Amino acid sequence: MSIASIAALESALAAGSLESWLRCVPAKAVRARLRHALKLERELLAEYPDSLGSLLLAWTFGDEACAALHAAWQREVEERGRPWIRPLQALPVPEELIAERRASPSLSFGGLSLPHFAAEDEVVLTALRLHPSVQRPEKRRAEFVRWKWKLGEAVVEKEPQEDGPPPAYPRIEQDGWGPSYLIRSPGAPRVALPCPEEGTADAKFSADGSRLIVWGSLDEYAGGFVWIVDPATLAVVRKLDTDSPVSRVHEGGGDTMVVTTYRSGTIAWIRGRARQIPLDSRELCVSPSGKYVATFDGSLRIWSMAALVRRRAAPPEPGFGSQFDATGDRLLRGAELLDGHTGRPVAKLVLEMGHYLEGGPAQPSLHFGTRHLICTHGGLQVWDTRSGQPVELAEAPSLSQWHSLAYDREGARLAVLCKGEKTVAVHALPNGQCVRTLEFTSAGSLLAMSPDGGMIAMQQDGLVEVRTAEGELVRRCGQANEKAKRDMTPYWDPVPRFSADGRRIARRVKGEGWRIWDLASGEEQGVGEEIEAVADFAPPSPPDWKLAFGRWSVFTHVPTGVKIALPIAGYWACNPGDPRIVVCGEMLAELRAGHQASPTTA
Repeated sequence: MSIASIAALESALAAGSLESWLRCVPAKAVRARLRHALKLERELLAEYPDSLGSLLLAWTFGDEACAALHAAWQREVEERGRPWIRPLQALPVPEELIAERRASPSLSFGGLSLPHFAAEDEVVLTALRLHPSVQRPEKRRAEFVRWKWKLGEAVVEKEPQEDGPPPAYPRIEQDGWGPSYLIRSPGAPRVALPCPEEGTADAKFSADGSRLIVWGSLDEYAGGFVWIVDPATLAVVRKLDTDSPVSRVHEGGGDTMVVTTYRSGTIAWIRGRARQIPLDSRELCVSPSGKYVATFDGSLRIWSMAALVRRRAAPPEPGFGSQFDATGDRLLRGAELLDGHTGRPVAKLVLEMGHYLEGGPAQPSLHFGTRHLICTHGGLQVWDTRSGQPVELAEAPSLSQWHSLAYDREGARLAVLCKGEKTVAVHALPNGQCVRTLEFTSAGSLLAMSPDGGMIAMQQDGLVEVRTAEGELVRRCGQANEKAKRDMTPYWDPVPRFSADGRRIARRVKGEGWRIWDLASGEEQGVGEEIEAVADFAPPSPPDWKLAFGRWSVFTHVPTGVKIALPIAGYWACNPGDPRIVVCGEMLAELRAGHQASPTTA
């Protein structure tokens, strides 16, 4: 067995002799990456030691520098005959990440969201403070978390009593769209701060009060800006232009700022020079020296500013979340179409996403059909699901946020409802032509189509009316609330759902939960708030495995009790054709049950 085997690493970690094991890894860059990864995930490995082999394979997947070692590790985990997770894509090691603190049973982050540096080596996570008119006292957590990240120590402390209101002047006011205003003293006139013509701006004083920071959006969201303003003369002394509106500016030491934008990503503005950096967290802060960035997105993380700048990043491209089509043969991730079993790239999609002054696209704005991939964001766009090639439409319906949409399983039919109306138009794809219209008894705001396209359902509050594609009434289920606004869709109501076999219809309204009706008999079944466990409505799940989200994603192989954790907290979806293949935003993988596993997917 290789001296750099998994078994040897297990012994080295137990003995505290990691460096001796790392010297046997052939490439210097791989050694540095594994050293960093093992340091970051030492807590995970201590709690879930069966994760080690799967993590090593994920960290080195596709790396030519250690291809032979990766192959040896895979043979080793297979020979052990125990459950493991086979990567189908690499799990990157964030080399810019210096330290991370996740919540635990003894350290809750609940109710906390705002980080700030109390000192260079100390981050404090506090609660969001809202006005009492919109935040009840019991909803505000009166504690904060203090994390001394260099020592690895974190404690929960009581929020101190406030010493009194901050000084009232000078202060900054904002009326809505337009510039911000500075009021220097009681009774003094409001002075408009510099702002692009027809733009809108927020503003704040720097921490030391020596300058004003003004940021915001150009007219019609055409771009964004950050201006540094002299408080005495109101002269603009430095400017930063961005491709999209600026949402926040985070000030640090060393003439360093981090600028977050709505569409252009995150920008480090250091001594007048702007660089794109690979961070996407909205809740962040910069250390007093400007050397570190702390982010909070469920866990507290410390990043090296220098490493972030060295790595750089391109502005984020438009794309979609990870999901399989109904067969599992195709996988959509970002703007890429992949093979759903191997992760092999099939096509790069060219997306034309629209920007909205108000409202948004018709919903659902994305449908991943077995024949067509359909997007309504920025206009109706259609691709062939097998090849990824764009499909030209002979005719395209005009769609807006006032429309509810429904699709069949293939993506060959599109039903369109103008909210608050009774008429539904059915369009055939790829030509886009309207092939028929259906008249419903009641006006509605939500729409659904059966997987085979043979039935269409319209929902008005608690009432669901189901008709065939030819317009014949199938059944009216539930009861509408006449006080409900017919032309608006409550944000909490999902669209009605047909069962996979098309024999039942389910709908949900606030206060009632889900209700299911058999379309043949009209028999009603109450489900409550969850429908995912009901047969023919539930998403696919891997046999013999259970998955828990939280600090990490923990996969439990039920027959053996083996638990494997991955340092990913996001949602995982299962391939409908082979539920052992799972995907999330960071990784595609296959769950293997050791000697019980079926042959490896090619």
